[in-house]
Amino acid sequence: MNKHIKIIGIQAIFLIAVLIVIYFLYPKTEVNVNENLVDFKSINANVIIISENPDFSNPRYLKIEEGGNAALNLNPGTYYWKADNGIIEGMKNEIIIKSEVGIEINRTENKSELINIGNVKINVTRNEEGVLVGYVTLEPDESKEIEDKGGYTGRQAG
Repeated sequence: MNKHIKIIGIQAIFLIAVLIVIYFLYPKTEVNVNENLVDFKSINANVIIISENPDFSNPRYLKIEEGGNAALNLNPGTYYWKADNGIIEGMKNEIIIKSEVGIEINRTENKSELINIGNVKINVTRNEEGVLVGYVTLEPDESKEIEDKGGYTGRQAG
């Protein structure tokens, strides 16, 4: 009976040692999302693997720079990511970049400009007295000079 207790004790010690090693080797990474900018900070990962598919069938590899940082801008959508340190590949995580539609009219004495202040391509229509009289498509941060008459409505394109 003592022999079995010794074997169980050795197995428990081995299991605890393996868990401790995995804990220290597992890639630890935190992610901060600010609009379209995704910033990864890692203690011990070399690469962030990111994909639009949960099975990582189209992965992109983002190298972690010295100091443990990596950042990129992503279009609106759902992304999956995991950290890798060359020894252990982390578990799958998810990031959601939300679509933001926004327009602004910048008025000066000489002209008026319609500006896409959102993060997606938009279609903008101009109406006067309920009748469609104009249409323009703008990429994010793009602007176009307009006649400042009627009402403007922006919608996400596509």
